[in-house]
Amino acid sequence: MSGAIQQTIALLEREIETLDERRAELTRVIASLQPLAGDVGRGRTPLRKTNERTNERAKRGPTAARRSLPDVTPTRAAKVEAILSALRAKSPQTPSELAKRLKLTRPTLTYQIKPLLKSGAVVTSGGGPRNRQFSLPPRSKAAKEAP
Repeated sequence: MSGAIQQTIALLEREIETLDERRAELTRVIASLQPLAGDVGRGRTPLRKTNERTNERAKRGPTAARRSLPDVTPTRAAKVEAILSALRAKSPQTPSELAKRLKLTRPTLTYQIKPLLKSGAVVTSGGGPRNRQFSLPPRSKAAKEAP
């Protein structure tokens, strides 16, 4: 058994040597062709120049155009306010209904509503995860009497 394993190891080592020789040969061919490539080809600049440009861009940081773009993603506060206003409009709602109304995915809604549940700004009703519904907490007498 040991002899067969030793033979297999020797065979694999020879294969590695053959691959190393082939790699060296291909590297030499590529090196000989690179001066001929220049800027001719598929409209691309040589790889080395592209990498140099990319590195220069990385050193400079974000471009002015990127900095000037407005941030169009709703902030967390805006999403929280949207959740609360949707619940004020119709309460209680299932997570699917609420996510659809707010045009959010279910995971995003869950992520956004967790702090509201912990703080008591939103409450859940229903026996379990399948028939869960979100609603606003009932108002106290003092809150009802206040304008």
